[in-house]
Amino acid sequence: MAIKESSATALVRFTGLGIILFNKEKQRGEIAIIRDDKHQLSITIQEPRFKDGVESDLIVYEDIASYTDLPKSGVVLEINAKGNSIVEGFEIYKADGEFNRLDSDDVNDFRWIVQMADLHSGKVVKSKSENRYPISKMYIENGFFYAHKLDTELLFEKIEKGSDGNELDRSIFGNVAETLGVKLESDEVVFKITFGEAEESHRLSKKTGLPYRIEIKNMDYSEDAVNSDMPDYYKYLAGEDEINFEFEIVSDSESVGGGVTGKMFCHLIDGGDSDITSIDDLEM
Repeated sequence: MAIKESSATALVRFTGLGIILFNKEKQRGEIAIIRDDKHQLSITIQEPRFKDGVESDLIVYEDIASYTDLPKSGVVLEINAKGNSIVEGFEIYKADGEFNRLDSDDVNDFRWIVQMADLHSGKVVKSKSENRYPISKMYIENGFFYAHKLDTELLFEKIEKGSDGNELDRSIFGNVAETLGVKLESDEVVFKITFGEAEESHRLSKKTGLPYRIEIKNMDYSEDAVNSDMPDYYKYLAGEDEINFEFEIVSDSESVGGGVTGKMFCHLIDGGDSDITSIDDLEM
């Protein structure tokens, strides 16, 4: 099934280092954006407009707000679909039937995002690590969550490591979602950002067939960017089994263990089925 994005009022797209949780008490999706020294956070709101001076209708997206160089601590994003929202609280898109990371054909299935609990075959707990980075917080209310972009060019291998860091096993894992999508369909979407003593908001009124875009990226653009963000995630979440996992990129044409270089990749992780009920619990 392909997600029909054109009916949205606004589309949120998140790419990069972050942990997503679904707060059942407050009925919202939450993302802890990890603010280490390598990943750069950027936020852009784009408005769809018809381009002047052309014979046929041509839609272009123009930036109406952009945020970069934000402080490491104290940044809060709130995105809320208000007025006749199609979704109340949150919904997660999962295709019917079993999901297989090696051959499932629905590219929008939310399960393409790495599930921490699936790696550990059970409940995930809060990490005991004290070596954490600050987080920026994002709260999304009344959104429909799915995988927006699946990177089919990269195949990942899963490496299991013991508490001493030694490799215990490795196996083919499959493809991983590169970008999370959230569809908000309502009369309007309200975006609010707070950082330091500043607070700014934008009200995005519905344009039929022309959704706004809210692009959020937290990426490492350096030439020596790592393929696996898992060591960072284990600073916040951990399995009860004291086992850690990392990922390496392999290609279909190479033997297991071969590497692929030249492509940046930072992947969001789902921290659900844990003892953490809100990203607020992940703060330092």
